[in-house]
Amino acid sequence: MILDFFHGKKKYFYILLYISDLIAFLISAMAGALITGLDYTSLFYQRFFLFTLVILILSYASFMLYKEKRNLFDDNDFMSILYGVGMTLFVLVIFLLMFDTRDITLWATLIIAMTLTIPTTTLSRAILSKIISLFREYGYDIRKTVFFGDPKDELIEKLKDKHLGYRIFKITKNLQELEAALKKAQVVFIKMESIDDKLLELMIKNDHIEWKIISSILNLVIDPVALDEFKDYPIINVSHREDNKGYQFFKRLFDIIASGTALVVLSPLFLMLAIAIKIGSPGPVFYKHERLGKNLKPFMLYKFRSMRASDHFTDNAKFKNEVKGIFKMKDDPRVTKVGKFIRRTCIDELGQLINIFKGDMSIVGSRPHLQTELHNYKGWRMARFKVKPGLTGLWQVNGRHELNFDKAVLYDIYYVKHMSLVLDIQIILKTIPAILMTKGRY
Repeated sequence: MILDFFHGKKKYFYILLYISDLIAFLISAMAGALITGLDYTSLFYQRFFLFTLVILILSYASFMLYKEKRNLFDDNDFMSILYGVGMTLFVLVIFLLMFDTRDITLWATLIIAMTLTIPTTTLSRAILSKIISLFREYGYDIRKTVFFGDPKDELIEKLKDKHLGYRIFKITKNLQELEAALKKAQVVFIKMESIDDKLLELMIKNDHIEWKIISSILNLVIDPVALDEFKDYPIINVSHREDNKGYQFFKRLFDIIASGTALVVLSPLFLMLAIAIKIGSPGPVFYKHERLGKNLKPFMLYKFRSMRASDHFTDNAKFKNEVKGIFKMKDDPRVTKVGKFIRRTCIDELGQLINIFKGDMSIVGSRPHLQTELHNYKGWRMARFKVKPGLTGLWQVNGRHELNFDKAVLYDIYYVKHMSLVLDIQIILKTIPAILMTKGRY
């Protein structure tokens, strides 16, 4: 049986990643040649595209696409594919310019092939990920796992996801019980406030085990450890961030151009959506509600209406909230059939393009919050109001409603401390795959 071949041979699963990427590139290269009419039987072209494949695989490897991890494909991998293809194209353009290659057909084929490589590789890896997940459901590629920390920790439920292939056989906070469990363990997750010398010694002694340490959520808002003034002391910098007026100018210019263009291009979709909302239930097309903007300045936020109009202003206290600090309910009975679809696809959020064009919001920023939620933002949490709210943000591309309240706020604060055009572009590129791949969709 084919499944028996993979039993206990986890490395074979990762070899399949190389094969998957190879097939995806070959399909893209062949398609590019057919579109441009390139003679792909030519020995020169075959050697050139073999060279291209080698550079592509090396680029993928440099962006950690072949690093062993249980979640085989997600939005971070999609970003790595983009970076890998971009790096490959950069190297090949330099190569062709050095040799003064003026073959327009070759240039066109290369650009088309590399462009097609992005969706083909994404699709092939997504399919492969589903296949391997299915294998794990049948009991193959399973890792015997220990959780060292609070037995009630929310991470335990996440680890029980069959698609990840972890099988937890021991949950403990006791060091002696952990040591005894190491005889059978392959993976140990540690989630503790601190690691003492005894635990550190145990980790060093058992280096055949894969140790995964879950660090404090506060690490999200500080910079990595660096050796600065004192070469023998690792230092973590928590520094003041100066406002970059050049960045703010280009960010606002981008917001105006992007939101204005989107409002024009998407107007046919908005018209159909308005008709569907009206047919689904009587009431206005847009739901308008006051939110808190930069420096707590209130503004009126626009969303396409997803609830019955009569239910939009009902008391949330009558319903069971499922996210600390923010009212969210997975199966809210007030949501219409059309509303479920537009919430699932995040189309309801596109009404905020009006807010972005007006200047109340930005394409990328923190989450827009209600006035009634302000009491949850005492102390250090107030720092997330230093930027405009965004249509998307780090909270959006890192789990959305799967995040607990403090983690979501810390992602906002991390953005406040590290915002840049590069980070904004990364977030924008990750938004669509994050919506499609994450489970937090209500």
